[in-house]
Amino acid sequence: MRGNRPSPVRGVTVTIDGVTHYGTYFVQSSNVYVQSPFGAKATQVGASPPESIATSELVRQRPKS
Repeated sequence: MRGNRPSPVRGVTVTIDGVTHYGTYFVQSSNVYVQSPFGAKATQVGASPPESIATSELVRQRPKS
C-alpha cells in the first residue's frame, strides 16, 4: 500500500493562442497539486484523470490577455 506517499512529479503543458504554458503536478492523498510560474493549487481527484485536472488548473492559472 502506498499510503500518503506522493506520486512522481510530472510535467504538463498547454498551448493557447500560440503561447505555451508549463507547469508540474503530482498526486497525493486523493489530491492533484499543480504548480506553475503563475501559482500553485490543490484540487481533489474526481472522475477525471489527474493529467486532465492539472491541464485545466494550468489554463485557469495563466494570465488573461
